[in-house]
Amino acid sequence: MNKEILWQTVIETLKINLSPANFSTWFPQTFILKIKKVNNQHQIVEIACPSTFVKNTIEDRYFGQIKEIIDSATGQKSNLIFSIKQADQTKTTANPPLFQSTPAPVSTVNHNNQGLNPRFVFESFIVGSSNNFAHAAARGIVTNPGKAYNPFFIYGGVGVGKTHLMQAIGHGISQHFPDHKIIYASAETFTNELVASLQNKTTPKFKKKYREVDVLLIDDIQFISGKEYSQEEFFHTFNSLYMNGRQIVLTADRRPEEISRLEDRLVSRFLGGLTVDIQAPDYEMRLAILKQKCRQKQKEVSGEVLDFIATQVESNARELEGVLVQILTLTETNRADLDLDYVRKFFGVKKKQRSLKITPEKIVSLIAKESGFKIKEITGLSRKAPLVKARHLAMYLLRNDLELPLTKIGEIFGDRDHTTVMHATDKIQRLFTSNQNLRSEVVNLRNNLFKQ
Repeated sequence: MNKEILWQTVIETLKINLSPANFSTWFPQTFILKIKKVNNQHQIVEIACPSTFVKNTIEDRYFGQIKEIIDSATGQKSNLIFSIKQADQTKTTANPPLFQSTPAPVSTVNHNNQGLNPRFVFESFIVGSSNNFAHAAARGIVTNPGKAYNPFFIYGGVGVGKTHLMQAIGHGISQHFPDHKIIYASAETFTNELVASLQNKTTPKFKKKYREVDVLLIDDIQFISGKEYSQEEFFHTFNSLYMNGRQIVLTADRRPEEISRLEDRLVSRFLGGLTVDIQAPDYEMRLAILKQKCRQKQKEVSGEVLDFIATQVESNARELEGVLVQILTLTETNRADLDLDYVRKFFGVKKKQRSLKITPEKIVSLIAKESGFKIKEITGLSRKAPLVKARHLAMYLLRNDLELPLTKIGEIFGDRDHTTVMHATDKIQRLFTSNQNLRSEVVNLRNNLFKQ
């Protein structure tokens, strides 16, 4: 696989996994500078970034995701190096897409909309048993913003369509009320802009931006938990909008009352409107999503192939699209026929890579040994900080490397609730992309697990 196709694979997968705001901020003008083969199993991939700030941010936050995508696409173990280099503007710097996408239908361009992705509209949102209530409520908000359900709080796991539905609300309101000012932002963006306004002494401008809108859409609101000043500012922003009848839509990975270190006054306000959840898609919905993605990419894929993929990937729409992109990329690169045998082989290799005789007992035992604790302490109830970290690492590896269900992992650790496991794995995942020491620790653990 050449470096242009490989980086296009990375870009397409990151588009699926990241919010539009984060992707457009960090990844334009990035590219693979060179790939150096070390041996049959290892390679060095040098990734070029346009500035020191972009380089440091990508390396700190997204190292793990990029490495995982490259390793999966090439079948090699990759060492990533990040360097600073401007793309040659005399050449095409934005890698041409391997698969031409058909744009989703969108409303007339409205410059009052900030941060909305034109792909995330109701017409491209697949409705099924896991999200039909959330979808119906969202449709109701469009014709009666600020009155029908306010605030509207959507929660669910990764990749189930929370952001898509939230932005569809924004597009829908824009169609019905063209003069309405709409802002979409992630909670991280809100916090970063707040910090910047304090540093630059532009706080009044920041407050005006977020408090003088008709519709405020905030993604991943759980990320303001533990940030006192961000919660203070968002509390006043929320109150100002709510008292003036403005529509507020929020998403999170859990219910408001389950978000740790979130102030009670915010929890109370978030629960004051309509709270809905979106579950992982069922088989019929997964199949419909795959068919839609093939239409968008203008690729013909047989029904039996799509059926097989839908039965193998049960987690969420984002992973479905990621797997489909990988398969399409590999068949394009290798000039292979996209038939059932090829797809079975693809999943067979994946499963073989993941298992390699690794058992839950082996993972817990290794972490107990490396951390200096007993197994019964790891699986017990103690809340000592070093012990909690070791327990979270074990849960993370069981979830990500063995793909055990949350409930099964909870049983292993003293019948803990599945939400406790989810919070632990999410915490390690966030730290993995931003904490070099923890990343090295996880890599070493995996090396010890798979070396036999």
